[in-house]
Amino acid sequence: MSVWSVFFIFITPLIGGGIALIFHREAQANYKLVLSFSGSFLFTIILLHLFPEVFRSVPNAGFFVLVGFFIQIILEQLTSGIEHGHFHAHDHGSTYITSLIVGLSLHSFLDGIPLSNKLLLQETHNALLYGIGIHKIPEGFALASILLVSNYKKSLIAIFLVLFSMVAPIAMMLGNYFYETQSILLNGLIAVALGSFLHVSTTILFESETSSHRFDWKRIFSIVVGSGLALLFG
Repeated sequence: MSVWSVFFIFITPLIGGGIALIFHREAQANYKLVLSFSGSFLFTIILLHLFPEVFRSVPNAGFFVLVGFFIQIILEQLTSGIEHGHFHAHDHGSTYITSLIVGLSLHSFLDGIPLSNKLLLQETHNALLYGIGIHKIPEGFALASILLVSNYKKSLIAIFLVLFSMVAPIAMMLGNYFYETQSILLNGLIAVALGSFLHVSTTILFESETSSHRFDWKRIFSIVVGSGLALLFG
């Protein structure tokens, strides 16, 4: 686990949150494009690298992937799905904000676990790190946007963003400990995280914004570019 990988996964949600605070209206129009890019990038990495590695090294991997898939469904009851684009820019009460932060933090913890596996990072040439990091930009953006329209002070929003950004690096460091001492447990957690990734990335890809279930050309382009870059650098 390198200092660069910890820094990268820490800074990306802060970038998304900073964009929301500074360029809220302008950035919201391109939010779905960044989300589609990150979803297709991550989905391609899942198919090319994570599935083969996890199913080769983890007994009963399919069970753990299924557990992770349904854990993500449960987490969405807390987050209302903002990790894959379901956020609405209007005032929210404190109960919703609390459940949102808890749900997003648990999701972020799952994001960080696979990044502690050195073999996975080497196998993907760090594409897994970049895919998860890019995916955290819209997460930070959505969190900051909801806090902003809910009339939280920018200084308090910044504190929430920093705390949220620390979750995935902490998971990476815990995972690194288990990598050295309890590799079987870590591999099982990685399989669970893979199920979460699978749910989020496929939801991003297969949901559309219109009742006719059509994507506009910009979103199609962002999906193709995301998958193409994952194929090229993964």
